[in-house]
Amino acid sequence: MSIQSQLEDSYAYFSLPDFATVIPLYLVIYAVVIPPVIAAIVNALVINKRLSAPALSLMRNEQNVKNISRMEIKSGGFVRKFRIRQLLRETRANITVAACMFVSMLILMLGLDCYSICTNVTTDTLAGTTYEYMYMLKYPTAEVPEGGEACYAESLAKENDGYTLDVTVIGIDSGNPYYNVDVKKCKSVVTASLSVAQRYGVAEGDKFILTDEAADIDYAFTVDSISDYSAGLAVFMDIDSMRELFRQDDDYYNMVLSDKALDIDEGRIYSVTTKSDIERSSKVFTELMSGMVITLVGTSAVIFVVVMYLMMGVMIDRSSFGISLLKTFGYSKKDVKKLYLDGNAITIAISAMICLPLSKLVMDRIFPAFVPNIACGINLNFEWYFYPVLFIAVMLIYLLTSTLLVRKLNRITPAEVLKNRE
Repeated sequence: MSIQSQLEDSYAYFSLPDFATVIPLYLVIYAVVIPPVIAAIVNALVINKRLSAPALSLMRNEQNVKNISRMEIKSGGFVRKFRIRQLLRETRANITVAACMFVSMLILMLGLDCYSICTNVTTDTLAGTTYEYMYMLKYPTAEVPEGGEACYAESLAKENDGYTLDVTVIGIDSGNPYYNVDVKKCKSVVTASLSVAQRYGVAEGDKFILTDEAADIDYAFTVDSISDYSAGLAVFMDIDSMRELFRQDDDYYNMVLSDKALDIDEGRIYSVTTKSDIERSSKVFTELMSGMVITLVGTSAVIFVVVMYLMMGVMIDRSSFGISLLKTFGYSKKDVKKLYLDGNAITIAISAMICLPLSKLVMDRIFPAFVPNIACGINLNFEWYFYPVLFIAVMLIYLLTSTLLVRKLNRITPAEVLKNRE
């Protein structure tokens, strides 16, 4: 059902046949069989280790005390010292929570990167489309239509990660009003768009090889510079040099750009693209990916809440004797919460400050491998305020989890001390 719901937007936008849902056996094994097997193995190891302890130790519910938790802490009051000792005592649990946070943040950043690339494609495409009309011509006239700017475009191929994408070579004059790109008069020099630099990792001075698959010819270009143009995968050449390279007439052109509609015979036109068409098509990515983004963000939040609740619950269970003893000495529920729960806020805050930028850095590095067949740049930047918003969200989730654990804390009674006495 989930797969079919994800396909609904694609069915609505593209002309696609109905696809049958196929569930391979290896996915069933991976999703249904492996998790309980791993859980059974872990439980067996943990239970065997726990049952290997002496019977008296089990009856007393004794916990191993690390030497590091006995270290002398000279500065600070009782509450601060107690929290530090509790933090050191539960080092492994805190590391587990931090590791879980990193994994959930990776899933979160995957969703945010999907959102970023979609919104950035729309923004960059509109910023790079400074014309109102683009005419692709089958039979250009001898003279450029009045009010139009002549260009020469060729579509070549570039293979990367097993996928072949089209890269448009655009020949322009140095004073082209619609492309703010500097071009040099040379048959082997191009100016790469920013989207090409992002997708293929090219820089100034690099060799960039494109293929004419129809003629089976490879063209090797030297990247002279990188322009800020990001509306599709394109490289730019001087139009005269491009005509010479592809053996066309000195006045040949096949693309006309204009800021108004031109009077061109329809029989000569291959296609007409308006700025509104480009704006509408560029927003399709966001619409198609919105469901996946919501799913990934929601999944990361659920994983974080569940693991944090379980691990903090384990910390409380291990400290049940100490909590019971504090209640026996007359400490209020608020004081017990301050000692055993509120101290974890520092761990969560520090982990969030580390995991947020680190997960973004890691995901940005591996994200291009997830979309090798998408013909666009890989602009994954998002606004700076995302980081404080995400940090606040993490702390709110911690407060929610802490509130849920208060009930578990309140269920521990002073009778626990009597149960574990000599």
